[in-house]
Amino acid sequence: MEKFVQKTRKRQLQDDNDSVEEVESSIVEETDEPKNNVIDTNDTKLNFNYLFENFFTVISINVKKLNAVCQNCQKVICGSTSSSGNFLSHIKLKHPGLMDKLKSCRERYKKPKNVLTQSKLCHMTSQAYNPISTKLSKEKITDLVFNYILQEMRPLSTCEKPAFKNLIKGLTNNEEIYIPDHRVIGAKLNEDYKAYVTKLTEQISMKSYICTTADIWSCNNKSYFGMTVHFIDETTFKRSSYALACRRIQGSHNYINIAKTITDILNNFCINVTKISHTVTDNASNFGKAFRVYNQQYIASNVTTDTTNDTNDLNTSIDVDVTDMSSIIDDIQKYISNEHIDDDEELILLPNHMTCSAHILNLIATIDTTNITEQKYRTISRSTFGKINAFWNILSRSSTASDKVFKICNCKFPVPVVTRWNSFFDAIQKLVLHQTNVTEAINELKLTKLKSTEWSFLQEYCQVVEPLATSLDKLQGEDSCFLGFVAPTILSLMNKLMNTSHLVYCQPLCSAISKGLEKRFKAVLDLNLPESKPYILASVSHPKFRLNWVPPIFIQTFKSLFLSECNLVGSINSSQLSQSTNSEDSDDFFECIMPSSQLSDTYGSCSLSANVQALTFLDIKKKETKNLHILNQYPIVKQVFLKYNTTLPSSAPVERLFSAGSQILTPRRNRLKDNTFEQLLCLRSTKE
Repeated sequence: MEKFVQKTRKRQLQDDNDSVEEVESSIVEETDEPKNNVIDTNDTKLNFNYLFENFFTVISINVKKLNAVCQNCQKVICGSTSSSGNFLSHIKLKHPGLMDKLKSCRERYKKPKNVLTQSKLCHMTSQAYNPISTKLSKEKITDLVFNYILQEMRPLSTCEKPAFKNLIKGLTNNEEIYIPDHRVIGAKLNEDYKAYVTKLTEQISMKSYICTTADIWSCNNKSYFGMTVHFIDETTFKRSSYALACRRIQGSHNYINIAKTITDILNNFCINVTKISHTVTDNASNFGKAFRVYNQQYIASNVTTDTTNDTNDLNTSIDVDVTDMSSIIDDIQKYISNEHIDDDEELILLPNHMTCSAHILNLIATIDTTNITEQKYRTISRSTFGKINAFWNILSRSSTASDKVFKICNCKFPVPVVTRWNSFFDAIQKLVLHQTNVTEAINELKLTKLKSTEWSFLQEYCQVVEPLATSLDKLQGEDSCFLGFVAPTILSLMNKLMNTSHLVYCQPLCSAISKGLEKRFKAVLDLNLPESKPYILASVSHPKFRLNWVPPIFIQTFKSLFLSECNLVGSINSSQLSQSTNSEDSDDFFECIMPSSQLSDTYGSCSLSANVQALTFLDIKKKETKNLHILNQYPIVKQVFLKYNTTLPSSAPVERLFSAGSQILTPRRNRLKDNTFEQLLCLRSTKE
């Protein structure tokens, strides 16, 4: 039996390829063991060194024993310093396709200058293949330490802590290794932040449309003004988000202070307000007033009125076209140059404003639903929510009660967050899903039991508000959410509420939510208002929706509006193309053979092209609208999409920025400088 196994193995080692046989015949001398077992550590020559520089990596050498790992399969092979048999067998059995390469490498290493001694191989093992002994430059060490401090949101003085130094010295086995101090890390922070501002400024300058979000956050008795910027890649349609600032705002949070802070941040990144589609904030009155008073169109109209009336002081009058915002900036600059604004008075100019749709839904769920006056609903809701709040309170305050509930229900129950209504819905929904176990847990905790009618009320409550919670989650997205989602989402929510029937307890709740939507989303539900235009065009230009969501009575109106917008965008693009062409090559030379009417026809077909693209886009099949890349086939529609869908429907990104800021600005770091905090937060949010 043993002879049969040996013969079988011998057949496996043979290869039909002639090159393999040549290699085997050429290395017979290598595989023979030397007669003398005594090896000179420094002078022994390894004639098969080509294996260890091309196919294997040496791990260790102990006199005659040599261990190496295969570079192709990472298997450790044990062999001898005087024989290549084990290594060659591994190549032939596991990687037969490498035999031709092995032969060529052996021929190349036949020269004496390439022969390695065992001492050289040991040196190679200790230096080239030992990652700990790899020398690092000071710049590399500084970068590694800085990235660790930034990513883990540690204090800058972490690099000077004895425990941190001992960790680095122990890992590198080098007591003299260079470790930067907090001054070096601080200089690195300033350098990287300046590079971040420069890079982001260049990216913004190349975009046609951007969107910003803004909010105010308080922590450790300090107030900070946060601002983020967002834009869409015109090729991949991927949204990029960056932090513009999280700047200390001192004094009252009035509209003047807010407007000055926004202007200062925009100037820091050289952002022209005409490039910003909208700045999205919550529904606070101070933000609303700031944008009403200092909005670009409002200021431009006032400038036009003043310059028209005061013709004695100004020799030129300003003609403001709302559709051409670039001319507005020029008019304001002329207005300033004629000393209508004092030199010490700062010019404040803000972009268009849009309120956060997610915040509006949150207000409907928390405020509008608490104003229900129907007595039956008020009675059962107060009784039910009071008992549930008692259950949540004891879970959050008593570890013993929490352990008992976990033992009975085999799960944890979330406690709602005051500022997030959807957490309240999620907590109630989980209670309803575990009704039987929750009832047993309430009995075990000796709390007031919920009646069967109250459980029925909770089930109806979840049924009514579930579409509202789903809408809220959809509109709080960032990467794959656009302004075009708002109108279809609100209309779908309204439709679901209207179709909800057979309600015993929560009919007043359903009516309150519907009235809240009609009141707070008037620009979306009343599609005849001028304020509805951004929502309409954002949805119609989105391949997912187009005209599929539009009520039948508005289809023709919205179609005409979309065609008009496409024609407007097409005419602007053609005029820019005409200007660039005229600047490169004047057409006056060809007037003798080409009439001026024919020259105008070169760009006169833009309206026809826009109409064709728009109508073709509206008629595409649903299967072709699964992703946004189909917009590349319709350049004019694509520009309309970017113009209106660059805007985010919510200000959730700036709130996420504050969430990261709370992990940096902890109570123990209340002496952190404002500039350092802002730089850390901006760089940290970028590297996520």
